[in-house]
Amino acid sequence: MSLTRAELQKIPKVELHRHLELSFRLPTLLELAKEMGIKIPESEKAIREQFLVTEPMKDLGSVLGKFLMPQKVLSSAEILSRLTRECIEDCAREGTKIVELRYSPTFIQMGHEDMSWDQIHAAIVRGIEQAKPLGLAVGLLITVQRTLPVPTAERVIDFAIANKGAIVGVDLADNEIGFEPSPFASVFQRARKAGLGVTIHAGESIYPEMVSAVLDSIEKLGATRIGHGLQIHTDEKAMRLLADRKIPLELCPTSNWLTNAVTSVATHPFRKLMEAGVPVTINSDDPGVFGIDLVNEYEVLARNHRMTVAEFDKCNDTAASASFIPLTEKQRVWPREIKQ
Repeated sequence: MSLTRAELQKIPKVELHRHLELSFRLPTLLELAKEMGIKIPESEKAIREQFLVTEPMKDLGSVLGKFLMPQKVLSSAEILSRLTRECIEDCAREGTKIVELRYSPTFIQMGHEDMSWDQIHAAIVRGIEQAKPLGLAVGLLITVQRTLPVPTAERVIDFAIANKGAIVGVDLADNEIGFEPSPFASVFQRARKAGLGVTIHAGESIYPEMVSAVLDSIEKLGATRIGHGLQIHTDEKAMRLLADRKIPLELCPTSNWLTNAVTSVATHPFRKLMEAGVPVTINSDDPGVFGIDLVNEYEVLARNHRMTVAEFDKCNDTAASASFIPLTEKQRVWPREIKQ
């Protein structure tokens, strides 16, 4: 018998892969969109079709295009603080104890050039402070858009290093196809030498270089975690390498289905990867735009992959260990000893 949502909600959780910009509450998004003069459809069905991705789209690029609608409302420091506070409130309700929120200063600033990166960052940090009474361990990651030139990536990494402390790690994201990780190697190696954690989106989509992108992210960019990376299930050697090196995957089942990385949540290689010894973690990716929460991902795995509480605990202990948040801060909120 599958675990109930109430039972799954009680499991202490760690989330490593959650994009802050796309973790909005739909009522908040609609309120802000209306204030900006964006026409809101009358029916709930039409609203979901305009603002959310709830059925598989053509490919990852199509989904990324859908992200531009919520991006439009990220137009002030007050909105960014509210988004951050509400996101952490939602995480607490989902049973999350440790969460890393990643954001892209270049993505947020697009169309909002009146806000500097410093102002964007300060607003997000303010939102974290407002949510502090909830008691979560919260870390921030800075995301580099791989579709922008390498010099822009260098500026983003400079910004992340300058704000080290509030920032615990860096990420490379956006459309993989046609934008391999290798050109960013020296940029991310510099971030790692500066003491920042490195995680790279790789092997998310189905394309010829998907496995080599994961391996390059590890060998050339210094990644100690991989965002998604599910496509390595097609390569026994790659799975063994990640298992041997204990490099966790930040897996997001619903997201992978909606971007056509898998044909269904039932065919997701989550259990195959786990049983091959690859460290796996459970994440929501873009819960606002997908109309889900983290508990939904536990429901998906319990229903389709017969995941048990013990297996969920193992995934969360893996995530707690892999989090870039300082150990003392993580251990403060985690119910079990965190192994480094």
